Amino acid sequence: MKILSYIYYFITSFRNFLYDKGLLPIYHVKGVEIICIGNISVGGTGKTPAVQFFVKKLQKMGKNVAVVSRGYRGKRKNEPCLVSDGRVIFASPQESGDEPYIHALNLNVPIIVSKNRYHACLFARKHFYVDTIVLDDGFQHRRLARNWDVVLVDATNPFGGRYLLPWGTLRESFKNGAKRAEEFIITKSDLVSEREVEKIKKYLKSSFHKEISVAKHGVHSLRDMAGNLKPLFWIQGKRVLIFSGLANPLNFEKTVLALEPSYIERIDFMDHHNFKEKDLLRIERRAEQMEADYILTTEKDFVKFPKHLNIPNLYVLKIEFTMLEDHSLKTWRII
Repeated sequence: MKILSYIYYFITSFRNFLYDKGLLPIYHVKGVEIICIGNISVGGTGKTPAVQFFVKKLQKMGKNVAVVSRGYRGKRKNEPCLVSDGRVIFASPQESGDEPYIHALNLNVPIIVSKNRYHACLFARKHFYVDTIVLDDGFQHRRLARNWDVVLVDATNPFGGRYLLPWGTLRESFKNGAKRAEEFIITKSDLVSEREVEKIKKYLKSSFHKEISVAKHGVHSLRDMAGNLKPLFWIQGKRVLIFSGLANPLNFEKTVLALEPSYIERIDFMDHHNFKEKDLLRIERRAEQMEADYILTTEKDFVKFPKHLNIPNLYVLKIEFTMLEDHSLKTWRII
């Protein structure tokens, strides 16, 4: 596996070299500022709540914003696909991909998905007259020019095991990728010690000389399948079964542990898993066997449940992205 990581390193490095030297085309969208929220490692850095944070921040600055995403694993007939116009949701999570659908639920801006993100940006400009586009998970999509790159660094695994895929979790060399960033945000800082956060900050600052913000991902709310809010203290002292289809399910477990359950078990599915009835029956059986008081999952996973199923004692945790040290967009040139 390690030899495959070295091969992947040479492929990604050569590709970046071609872009750096202007030997591969880069497409510009005139009249629109593009801010990319991405990472150098695969999954689990907290991009979805971070994108929503930046959209709301830009709206407060008076910007007319849209979100563009690839729509990973979405099965759609037409592209670009309008997931939402900011008021009405037009696509299912199976069509759009789970992250764009979550954006549509939580934001009042156009959400557009396409494998060709340049075409998606042109669509947003033409139909919604936007002046700013937030590009969700596009850091390695170098064929689209952007004005500002925000790189998220997961405090629990900041450098992806220092190896590229498949031995590690890096999409490209961390050092080479980080040089392209305008700023960093250390995410999930609440899951590690302050000393560890300071070590990461020191390395990033001394090596790349960019602005560094620090954020945490805490539980915002707990709701049942009907959407009714429940107090978070309900979890304290209870037996809990959690399940998710996330890149890093251990971080979800750590977040739930902060609510102080008396006992916790975890069922993991593949990242971006589309849940079937048999999956939920498996979850229900395990909950009965362990005498769980509550079953917990993420908002991202819940939107992909078969709508006709009802699981007693199933609750959805909504995760909130909170800046502890906010230097984001500090030196961004506003048009």
